Amino acid sequence: MSYAVRTTPHAEEDMLAAARWYDEQLPGLGDTFLDCVTEIVLSLPQQPLIYALRFSDVRRAPVPRFTSYGVFYAVRNEEIIIFAILHGKRHPRWLRQRRKRLD
Repeated sequence: MSYAVRTTPHAEEDMLAAARWYDEQLPGLGDTFLDCVTEIVLSLPQQPLIYALRFSDVRRAPVPRFTSYGVFYAVRNEEIIIFAILHGKRHPRWLRQRRKRLD
């Protein structure tokens, strides 16, 4: 089965904000972060159900080399909806609020 991937504007903002922060810490590290996020996003259509459910229908794929970050997504029909790319220390309420917006 082939899954389409859709990324919400909020998830794109998360990704770019994290990349900017990493670039401030060490120039070029933001690009590495973006490459790692892209790597995990491109791998999701092959096996989107491989990652455990966190709550409801939300799954978290760890970002390679930046494992404290996760790509949070839901699988619906034949679509993967990425709605957050957040650090693991963020309060879960952020995820629940964003998840509600998908309905």
